[in-house]
Amino acid sequence: MNNLARCVFALIMVLVAASPLQDHFAQGTQAASSGAHLWWISKNSDEATAQFELLHHAAANDERQFQVASTFVEKPIALAADGERVWLVFEALNHKMEVVSGETKFNPASELWFITRGGALQLCPSIAGNSLESLAAFNGQAWAIVQGEPNALVLRAGQWTSVKLPQAINECPTRMLVVAGGALNALGQTAEHSIRRFKRESESWIESPMVAREFLYAVDHAARFACVTGSYSEQALNWVEAGELAPIMAIAFNKSSPKADSGQVTGMESGFAWVAQTGDATQNTMFGQSWMSVLSDGAAEFSDPIELHVQLSKASRWYHLPILGVLSLGAIIAAFLVRALNSPLNPLENARSKEGDINSKPIAPKPGTPFKKWRRLLATSIDLLPCAIASLFIFKNQYAIQLLIPPLWSADIEMTLPYIAMVVAAIVFSMFEEIMFGRSMGKRLMGGRVVSIHGEPAAWWQHIARNLLKGLVLLSPVLAIPSFINPLGAGIPEIISRTRVEATEADSD
Repeated sequence: MNNLARCVFALIMVLVAASPLQDHFAQGTQAASSGAHLWWISKNSDEATAQFELLHHAAANDERQFQVASTFVEKPIALAADGERVWLVFEALNHKMEVVSGETKFNPASELWFITRGGALQLCPSIAGNSLESLAAFNGQAWAIVQGEPNALVLRAGQWTSVKLPQAINECPTRMLVVAGGALNALGQTAEHSIRRFKRESESWIESPMVAREFLYAVDHAARFACVTGSYSEQALNWVEAGELAPIMAIAFNKSSPKADSGQVTGMESGFAWVAQTGDATQNTMFGQSWMSVLSDGAAEFSDPIELHVQLSKASRWYHLPILGVLSLGAIIAAFLVRALNSPLNPLENARSKEGDINSKPIAPKPGTPFKKWRRLLATSIDLLPCAIASLFIFKNQYAIQLLIPPLWSADIEMTLPYIAMVVAAIVFSMFEEIMFGRSMGKRLMGGRVVSIHGEPAAWWQHIARNLLKGLVLLSPVLAIPSFINPLGAGIPEIISRTRVEATEADSD
């Protein structure tokens, strides 16, 4: 009998530990919204530090990124947002709950959102009490309901002031504050799971009828009052109109995303957002992935979850421009110098050939069939095509248009990464092909080959120099101007490497 009691007790403890209501962090993500800004709390996966992070996403700019606004060791128990400001409350210590607040601003120079005053949240007056029932923010002020207290607290002029709550709310075992429809609302959930709702207007509470069965939580929304009903496995998003629920849609997210059903719905300026922090030690996924789905006004369902990435400063992303500028100028100067050395008036041209062991007493180049410009252009396109396809796959087809943007044409190097990857891969493959066979795949198909300026087979170092310079021309297209001006199509790579491209006898016209 004692063994049976122990088994029953152990089973009860396991069920309690597995309950989704026990720890909100175990179930999903604490989140708050001010319409244009979304905030949520993420638990760091590093067991050694066990830190928590305050994450921020600017919903207005429609970018798939977030910032880590702040990190802290203590576990936040609530957060609220209004405008560009956010408030956080931490667990009680010595019967006081600490409160911090910060305001996010946009820096046009770096294109970053950041918390002002040195990137740190500022300490606010603490809240007396051991437990917090609810936290909300309205008109630049933080509102709180402390467990066991009949009055709400509002942070005004640097101190917490008591505001009386309706008696009907205080009679409910569960009390909460929510901002919706441009007003602060106080909700109470009775023991029979019915909802009492009061809207604050002109410094007073006005009761508004509300019938919401299986009520889970209210959603901050600037336009109207919304709430989520159902169970933790089957949920529905609803408008509250004239006290009745008007279903918007059933919440069913893409189950292929890890823990896709463990997030929280928050309001946006036009629609709703669902945010979640994913990562499980039992899955082959990285810790700390943040996902978001969006339900725009008029949409029938949430969009597929997209992974948010930590925002990076764009203030120094133009560093490639001076580098390319210096390299381009150096290539132009080198081309003029080499061209002068190649002149028949230069006595050094009567010396032994640098490309091989053949004595170049006759300084006149051996005749060869010129490789026409349109063939050169088509051959280069053929060399780039496979690398372009590979670049699209590497960047998950997100940058199809950016594949045509050279780095010299963009101040943001990240925008040109697909193009750079394509050029680097094409140059590496072409270099090895020309060293081994004297021509790349494109030149082979178009009937061309690379030889020295004297018509001899080019040396290995000439192929390397030529392809490196060709890569520079592709990264900085202004260097291609000499190729278009020259009647034979010879450009800076050919001038400096002392090579030329000629048509093979079998493929010449």
